[in-house]
Amino acid sequence: MTASLLVIAPHADDEILGAGAIMARAANAGARIAVVVATDGAQSDPGRDPAVLVSMRREECRAGLARMLGYVPPLLFLEQPDGGLSSSAIPPQLMTTLEAFVEAAAPDTILVTDPADGHPDHKAAFGLASRLVSAGTGRLLRVMPVSQRVDRLFDPRGYEAFAVEDLADRKRAALACHTSQLDPVAGFSLAPDVCDAFATVEYLRTAYDRDDRADDATPAAHFDALFTRSADPWRYDDEPYERDRFRRTVAALAGRRYRSALELGCANGALTEQLAPLCDRLLATDASNAALGAARARVVDLPNVTLERRAMPHDMPRGTFDLIVASDMLYYLGLDGIVALMAAIEICATPDCRILMASYLGETDTRVTGEMAAEIAIAHLPGWVRTHVERTDRLRIDVMARR
Repeated sequence: MTASLLVIAPHADDEILGAGAIMARAANAGARIAVVVATDGAQSDPGRDPAVLVSMRREECRAGLARMLGYVPPLLFLEQPDGGLSSSAIPPQLMTTLEAFVEAAAPDTILVTDPADGHPDHKAAFGLASRLVSAGTGRLLRVMPVSQRVDRLFDPRGYEAFAVEDLADRKRAALACHTSQLDPVAGFSLAPDVCDAFATVEYLRTAYDRDDRADDATPAAHFDALFTRSADPWRYDDEPYERDRFRRTVAALAGRRYRSALELGCANGALTEQLAPLCDRLLATDASNAALGAARARVVDLPNVTLERRAMPHDMPRGTFDLIVASDMLYYLGLDGIVALMAAIEICATPDCRILMASYLGETDTRVTGEMAAEIAIAHLPGWVRTHVERTDRLRIDVMARR
């Protein structure tokens, strides 16, 4: 049982939708509850005056929490722009306010929206939560699917289900407090069948457990075993997803020549081979000797490519780079590993550096998913902005540049 629970909602109503019954059960068991609402919600109903809507949604939030919990818990409104939440660009004074609020709440568990949600604010809220966790707050970081359920795109594999059961009527009453979302003048509206689904079951997934790190980072021995059995365990040469990943990666970087590039997690060199023509020098690294053995056969005729065994994030090479590629490898590092890697990248990246991150969006056997990994990385690059974003149903690519 958690002693203290912090819920980070991108918009007022996400806390009730995603975790109303979970909060109520925790409160009934004696846990302290606190809630942060990240955005002002001003864009959800273009038929209303934004200032009126912001005030309305605040009051709906308080009323919904009071109906769900029997009281209004400590509540912080960050008032960030609706649809424009940034995990890495919260104003410093506001970040100080948030940190003080979180310190007072002293949460054992943080619940936040799942970055697999389609709404960009839901993704950014997860990144913001990862910043709090990486600073030492809380023991557990868990995600709750919200907008993917609203959009009827939710796949429950990998999630733990919590039946709402005896709290269903209370949750319906709490949702009914959010009249701007149920009966808007124009714009977004929560459909009755969607409300029924949220009043039936809630879902959580663990992204981080400070007391159980066994599932965080994947050891090099795992990849040694894979590449010992096969020089191409993921079928880079003929699997459509992999070929599309390479094609999109090269296209996202085209139009510029890179003086000194670094590829992290090069595996058997299939992408290295395609990056090399873009670079004067390319250092490709991997933690697996077996993978590097396969890579050497591919790049033997490429004089601008160097291969080195390096285990990320703690074995970054010396020197500086104007291109750093992390393709389908970040989620193998776990939250702490991604945070440490971003700090190392800050040191070795030139002022004109580009960071390309490609992330697989399907199910993995890692605790951190591809969506989570990308949002953790973005949140921990505060001096950077995205210059290129694209996604398919299986892949997202983010290219970052300094502000």
